[in-house]
Amino acid sequence: MPYSQEHKDRTRARILASALHLFSQRGFAQVTIDAIMAHARLTRGGFYAHFDSKEQLYAAAIRHGVHTSMIAAMSDAPKGLKTLQRIVDGYLSREHVDGQGAPCPLAFFATDVGVRTKEVRSTYTIAFESLVGAINSHVSGLSSEELSLPITVLMVGAVAISAAVIDPTLKDNILATSRRVIMDLVGTVERKTPTRFRVKPSPASRRRAIARGA
Repeated sequence: MPYSQEHKDRTRARILASALHLFSQRGFAQVTIDAIMAHARLTRGGFYAHFDSKEQLYAAAIRHGVHTSMIAAMSDAPKGLKTLQRIVDGYLSREHVDGQGAPCPLAFFATDVGVRTKEVRSTYTIAFESLVGAINSHVSGLSSEELSLPITVLMVGAVAISAAVIDPTLKDNILATSRRVIMDLVGTVERKTPTRFRVKPSPASRRRAIARGA
């Protein structure tokens, strides 16, 4: 009797969750298909019912990580600085860096992606742009290129570096400083940028807004 679509979807989700976890901890090269399937408590033979290769799984794990992230879970939250503060605090936390929650592939895959296939890099690029868009939705009157882009770079970079260093005090300082700088920057711009002088969204920003259904 063939498996139901629901069963297939659950199995695929288990593989993706295990892949995201292991790739985040060890990197692409150090993780085998056998290790991923064992972590998901599945047999290796089931892998190829869902993916053609480890590279394809890697790209899918990036999408899975973005769709199941804390930021995605807050997509329906009210827009504005309070929600942005919650996003920044949650993302730039020791819990996130230490793997106690769902890892963001943008930060934890950052050192691997540059040498992967075009499909993987394209997937990473789209995922990064979606995070820029999510941040930008909480910053009124400014294009992502003007403010949300550097905020996103700072967030992703701070988590990536914090995960790499071993000094716990340094980890905490990186995260705390990044949180403070981001919110100080947003607060300053919000106070000082009159509506009539705010920057018009760039063509790229408008295209992303249209794609998001804005």
